[in-house]
Amino acid sequence: MKTQILLCSFLCMFACSLQAQVQQRKAILPSGHERSGIWVNPPQPVFKPNHIVVPAKRNMFDSSGYAWKWDTIFCYKTSGSAPYYRVTRKYSLSGDSLVQLMELSEGSLAYVDYARESFTFDSAGNWLTYLSEKWENNAWLNQNTKKFVYNSNGDMVDWKETWWQNNRWMNDWHYYNHFDANGLNDTSMQQQGQDSLWVNYSLYIQSYDTNGYRISAVGSSWINNGWSVTNLDTFTYTSNGELLTYLRQLWENSSWVNSSLSTMTLDTAGNRLFGLNQQWQNNAWENNHLSSYLYDGNGNNILYSSQGWSGGAWVNQNRMLYLYDTSNNLVSQTSQQWDNSYWKNSVTQQYTYDSWGNSLTGKYLWWYQNTWQPYDGGLSVFANYQRDDYINLIELYRYEAVLDSILVFTERGLSKGQVTLYPNPARSRLYISSPATSPGSPGSFTLYDIRSQLILTKQAVNETTGIDVSGLKPGVYFVRFSDNRMTRVLKFVKD
Repeated sequence: MKTQILLCSFLCMFACSLQAQVQQRKAILPSGHERSGIWVNPPQPVFKPNHIVVPAKRNMFDSSGYAWKWDTIFCYKTSGSAPYYRVTRKYSLSGDSLVQLMELSEGSLAYVDYARESFTFDSAGNWLTYLSEKWENNAWLNQNTKKFVYNSNGDMVDWKETWWQNNRWMNDWHYYNHFDANGLNDTSMQQQGQDSLWVNYSLYIQSYDTNGYRISAVGSSWINNGWSVTNLDTFTYTSNGELLTYLRQLWENSSWVNSSLSTMTLDTAGNRLFGLNQQWQNNAWENNHLSSYLYDGNGNNILYSSQGWSGGAWVNQNRMLYLYDTSNNLVSQTSQQWDNSYWKNSVTQQYTYDSWGNSLTGKYLWWYQNTWQPYDGGLSVFANYQRDDYINLIELYRYEAVLDSILVFTERGLSKGQVTLYPNPARSRLYISSPATSPGSPGSFTLYDIRSQLILTKQAVNETTGIDVSGLKPGVYFVRFSDNRMTRVLKFVKD
């Protein structure tokens, strides 16, 4: 079966020219696996040369409260076939993803390398480096790198991105941020790579009120070896800091000229109900676009609709319908287009979950001949009730997430030792052999199920300890042995 899966996680850039460059160098890997973070204080809509992308702490199994972390494997497959695509992650003891390996199946559950991402962090958990590689001709080939620098307060002040071309690293984009004494991002500069040089591209100078809310941002472009002012953005807020208005003005003929105005309407909970965009035409504001939002009792957005201004009236354009289960998991996301006098279905994403909020299935469909039919498209993968990854399916329309886990990182400074389990599989009683206990530290065994749920804890008195497992349901379990010298985790199967 000619099946391909490409991970897509593209960064939102300033201009169409930049977007075109990114598309030309379309990566196999997502750029660092998205979780957007705002690097200013307080959190608010602020200018950034880009959404700072940091790797999420992906815990497909909730191991909170334990010192050890799990490697996570999840696979994508079509119904009735073996998993085609597999992702394996390795974590640090802090829960940061250090390595992510992507493999493709060649049949009979034999996987071959496809792509790999590697991350490094400092002792404070700040993301320092990112490297993406692809597997070609039996070797790992470089693809993309990112490097980050922080100030003493942990604010990201420097970000450089390069791409591997013609057997060398080529500069791509460089972002520089300066923060004032209050930790507010007052200066943001973007540079574009040209061969081995960085060339200025754009500059934003920002100011804040006494509450720390950004009230203005002056933008400049690098023209003829100098900065030329281009636009002024002005913001107003509610007393709680929610954005109310956003005005953009352009610098023309030595004066500021209105360009666009966005006005937000909020409910008492601070949820956005309407977003009105107007354009400055013939010395007056003219309606342009209206966004509407609707929420359920849990605060989940269940409807987004878009209208355009035409002939002196609002005209429906498109809308998105969201459906959630009782655990607030997204069950479906359906796009509809306005067709003369009614809403016409376009595409939909449908998801199922286990009781821990982890994805079980994802399905992408389009509306054709008055019914939903399979179609290629992008789908999210959720873990612990949050989006964990994003995949773009080609020649496939659905995935099944198959989860497994093994321990790969143990506590620092622990010596090696031999711990064994038998019989394995076990039906009624499981025996655990461990090194001779040391004075004052007899060691202990902890039994977990595959979801990291604690079942029992037992002290190791002798070199062999028996555990009654007759009451356990059939399945995969884990035993963790710890003393003052080491920690070991082993897997066993209950028949």
